[in-house]
Amino acid sequence: MSRLAALLLAVALPALAAEAPAAGRAWTREACVEEALARSGQVAEARGKVSEWEAKLAEVQSTRYPKLSGFAFAAPMFGVKGTALTETVEHDYRTWGPYLRFEGLLVQPVHTFGRLEAGEQAARERAEVERGQLALTRQKLALEVRRYHDLTLYARSFQPTLRSIRKLLDEATAKATELYQSNAGKVTNVDLMKLKYASTELEKYQVQAEAGAALALAALQHAMGLPAEPPITLAATELAEPVPGELPALDAQVALAVERRPEAAQLRHGRLAAEGLARSEAGANLPVLALVGQLTASWAPTRTDARNPYHYDPFNDLSGGVALALRFDLDPAKAGARSAGARALVAQVDGLASYAATGIPMEVRKAHGEAAQALRIFELASEGSSATRKWMIFAGAAYAAGTGETRDLLEGVAAYGAARKGYFDALLAYHLALAQLAQVTGAPIPR
Repeated sequence: MSRLAALLLAVALPALAAEAPAAGRAWTREACVEEALARSGQVAEARGKVSEWEAKLAEVQSTRYPKLSGFAFAAPMFGVKGTALTETVEHDYRTWGPYLRFEGLLVQPVHTFGRLEAGEQAARERAEVERGQLALTRQKLALEVRRYHDLTLYARSFQPTLRSIRKLLDEATAKATELYQSNAGKVTNVDLMKLKYASTELEKYQVQAEAGAALALAALQHAMGLPAEPPITLAATELAEPVPGELPALDAQVALAVERRPEAAQLRHGRLAAEGLARSEAGANLPVLALVGQLTASWAPTRTDARNPYHYDPFNDLSGGVALALRFDLDPAKAGARSAGARALVAQVDGLASYAATGIPMEVRKAHGEAAQALRIFELASEGSSATRKWMIFAGAAYAAGTGETRDLLEGVAAYGAARKGYFDALLAYHLALAQLAQVTGAPIPR
């Protein structure tokens, strides 16, 4: 390898390592969330909105600082001797020289009669509204990632059950084939076809479970901002069972939601922003009190300088001064319309706040109720899964011993498969409901 190639490789490898997930890393659910938040374009867009309104706040605050306006030019000027106050004035078009002029106006605002402060409040509170939107975007993305993560584990969790059923069916089929070939009359061709049908149905479920797990993992990596290939390795292999006391009390969750939900903060800051905008627009016709400094300088060497201070002479002049001024920009109709629009925004925010006062607790109750329901169904499904597993094992043992019926075995297998599916369905519903509950209560997420 050449020295140049080695240098390029040394530079490129750290960048590639930063772009790609660490090789061999086992990803927890929260690590997946952190990765998604770090890479998300939606989060970057929402963060840009915050920066946009912070810049607008700085633009409003710039009103406090001095402003300098002016112009300067250079032009050719023919020769002129004498002034308007003398008896003779000679124009010499054969003599030309430069005419330089500068006019400057320095304005330092002193007082805006409350309009600046109202505008600052409107911009500052609007930036807080966008921060709430950023938090909401992060929470929605975190919920999406957690759902895909749990869906992946759900599809994988069912596969061991399918493999155990597969093993039992293979053993039963081998035993049935042996008995059928012995012509003992205990197993008929119909029994063999029943077992074969059950085997093909089981194969379909296995294909669906594997495809579902692969698709869910690809969706998870997409939500994380990673390519589908190579697939990442998850730290967990199956959905965890509920922990006693894991489901928090409803009243506490409702109180947390009212306090922490980004939407609640957005409504509070949004109303303050609308009120500030309304006051600012209402004062649009008020003057601005400012301290003004003016400077005028010009030079034209081809013209005679007029020394009389009462004679207006734009050539060869140096003048200036300081004054206290009021600046007006009167447009009552426009100001009234914009003020009415700002007051309408206040009414809109109040309407949303009234809706959220009952809507947020309702969302929490719904998510909490779904989690409690899924937990209860899981407990029942767990009992049913245990009973059907024993049913299937006993039927399989009896069939292997030659004392059981094919129908009993197949019914046991079907019951166990259905019970396990119900078990994992309830477990998935519980995890998804917990994730939804965390979202609707505004639970903190990784920064």
